Amino acid sequence: MAITVRQALSIGGLSQAVLLAGHGGLDRTIQCVDVLEVPDSSGWLRPHELVVTTCYAVKDNAEAQLNIIRVMAQANSAVLAVKFGRFIGTVPPEMCQLADEMNIPLLNIPNNVSFMDITLPVMTAIINVQSLQLQYSEEVRHKMTRISLEANSLTPVAETLAELIEHDVIICNAEMQYLARAGKECTVFYQFFPDEVENTRHAGLSNTIIGWAASGKRTFAFFPIHVRQRRYGYILVDLQEPLTDLHSIAIEHAITVAAVQLVKEEAVVQAQKSYQRDLLEDLISGAFKSKELAFGRAEALGLSLNKKQIIIIIDIDNFSGFIERTQLNDEESAAWLKNQLASIVSNCVHRIDWRALVVQRSDSVVVIMPAPLHDHGSNGQGAMRAILQQLAQNIQKKVSEECQDVTVSIGISSLIDDPLAIAPQYQEVRSAIKLTRKMQGEGRIAFWEDVEIYSLLGQLGQPLERFYDAKLGQLDCPAVKNREELINTLKVFLECQGNSVETAEKLFIHRNTLRYRLQRIEQILGLDLSPPEERFTLWLAVNVRALLKGKR
Repeated sequence: MAITVRQALSIGGLSQAVLLAGHGGLDRTIQCVDVLEVPDSSGWLRPHELVVTTCYAVKDNAEAQLNIIRVMAQANSAVLAVKFGRFIGTVPPEMCQLADEMNIPLLNIPNNVSFMDITLPVMTAIINVQSLQLQYSEEVRHKMTRISLEANSLTPVAETLAELIEHDVIICNAEMQYLARAGKECTVFYQFFPDEVENTRHAGLSNTIIGWAASGKRTFAFFPIHVRQRRYGYILVDLQEPLTDLHSIAIEHAITVAAVQLVKEEAVVQAQKSYQRDLLEDLISGAFKSKELAFGRAEALGLSLNKKQIIIIIDIDNFSGFIERTQLNDEESAAWLKNQLASIVSNCVHRIDWRALVVQRSDSVVVIMPAPLHDHGSNGQGAMRAILQQLAQNIQKKVSEECQDVTVSIGISSLIDDPLAIAPQYQEVRSAIKLTRKMQGEGRIAFWEDVEIYSLLGQLGQPLERFYDAKLGQLDCPAVKNREELINTLKVFLECQGNSVETAEKLFIHRNTLRYRLQRIEQILGLDLSPPEERFTLWLAVNVRALLKGKR
């Protein structure tokens, strides 16, 4: 709330002053006026101050005259006005040179201009500007308060601010995704590059960022929206025309109202998540005694359980190991990773069906969604599996892009006809992830129907071990040279259904090398690999090896 030196030069007695030096400081702001007639200026000067003096106390001390300018620069004072003709006489060139270096405007006041001719008009102008700004601020506050009480979105905030400052306005979340926009060219969609967005996280209260659109680029001033040291988003204002002090007042009020609205919306979202989490816990614990009760709870949350459902669980691989490896020891960092995963899953799943239930649960995200296809015949089953496979792959791809060094394993259930069957099938999906990790490693996609047989086999205990020992025990023996190589060769050979050419290509070995290895395997096991029934039992034994490894 001030005037600039440039503006002050047309007010009262300053209109007769001559600007000697310091032209680079003409846009400094003046907030107060004082007369300086002491030999030592240190401790007397203030920021944004117009200093008027005759230099009487330092008329014979050239160094003290220069020191006035130095102290003004340190204090961020605005302008120095001197009656040089009163006691000093000629203007010292050294003062002009230093004023240019420090960008402190240096004025020469004619002898016939009194100090009162300067101080009174300038202070009056400052008070008038402050009064205008206070009045404007009060008007803006009334408008923004009404919006805060009545609006249920950020759109009225953007529209009101755009109207007040006559600039295009965009309100974004912390990831620079549009939440609201308004103005003459509000239909143009601008993209902000990730590197520039990241730089905004470390910026001060305001800065600029480039937005790109098909019609060209545009520079925006951005203003962070903070609540309790948390950044909720930004208000972006186009800079085709410069912003004024009055614009800044309107923007500050808009930031406050936007913050309130974002916090309100977050509270609603958190409440919704809490209700959804309660629903999930009741479903997977088997708390519902009737389908009708489950249907009613789901419908109250805008979800539908009266159709065939699919359960998908996305689980962070070795979460504790990741935390230790990356030294994310604080709860905030771990929570960020979990929330980021939940956001990724939610965005991917809701593109397919907005009615899906997506809940963060410990180190996992659990999804219960309507089956993607209505036709569940043989053709429909294949198409549905392809959709779910693509969804899982998209989630894994986004996680690798946005969460460095993080992988997820994903389990997918078979079709669920009855919401009361969700509880056992949830445990089956958990089991599918665990089995697939044990047999194939982390970062895999597991359909329950693909691992169901291994789940059944894993429950056999000692009979399964006896079966394995009888079929592969002689080969899987520490005394056998290169046993891991031979077992892997046998596994690939069986997966290729006995096709030697395909097997050699997959193993990147010559067919003669493959023939030699297969002969060794037959010799060690004392059997012929040709009969299909023999290959089937060996295939089964090779695949249950991972199930037994942890027990031995």
